[in-house]
Amino acid sequence: MKFLSALVLTFIIACSSGLSAQTINSSFKFSQEVSQIKEGDLIEGTLTFWPIENPDLTQFKKLEKSVIFNALYVAQILSLEPSLNNADVIELKALFIVKTSKPQNVFIFKYNEIPIEIKLEGVQIEELKNKIQDYYILNQSVNGSYFMIILVCILGVLVSIAVYKRKYLLELLIKLKPDADKKARKRYDSLFRSANHRDDFELLYTEKEAWLKLLEIKTPSHNEFFKILNQYQYKKDWSNEDYNEVRTAFDVIRRSFEK
Repeated sequence: MKFLSALVLTFIIACSSGLSAQTINSSFKFSQEVSQIKEGDLIEGTLTFWPIENPDLTQFKKLEKSVIFNALYVAQILSLEPSLNNADVIELKALFIVKTSKPQNVFIFKYNEIPIEIKLEGVQIEELKNKIQDYYILNQSVNGSYFMIILVCILGVLVSIAVYKRKYLLELLIKLKPDADKKARKRYDSLFRSANHRDDFELLYTEKEAWLKLLEIKTPSHNEFFKILNQYQYKKDWSNEDYNEVRTAFDVIRRSFEK
């Protein structure tokens, strides 16, 4: 009897250890400090999961086009990658559309059949007052058919003009086409030079993928700035020491876009 009891106890402990070993933590945070949003808003946020060894990123891609917390529609995944500081931490950055003002504070996501509990905290969703309550389906009539014929004719004329004048139009488009990279470098040069507050640093961290590819030279100082900012960006408030450390690391790369 004692042997059977010991065997059962050992089995329970082994199961508990196995379950705890498979526990995956998570967090959700909007990219900007917000306490209230409203239905219809488009807002950027990050889902973080840890620890996950040898992650299967396709599992997390399934979140795109889904609704989490019964309130946030995952419109587009902007980036999905391990953290720069810890390969066992997965960061999913996405654009969310606020769907309803009555969210559920907990969302369960399954990674390889392991349930991950994600919590929505500290944010209130304001109901949109002027909603379109009804949708109407109009019956197509003969007038509608005439309208389609007219529309097709107009499109045909425009296509004919475009084909006839294609060389002129192409030259015009080339002249009017802006140098996107040049404009982007100019924008980031201005942001880098004026950055002095927490919001400035966190914005540049959020857009790092966009401006890193514009750099002619990437240095270890850029990764050092990411590493230091990542230590403090989830803190509610920064101390003077936190701010000074981030500011000092950023000053080293401040003139990254200087010609």
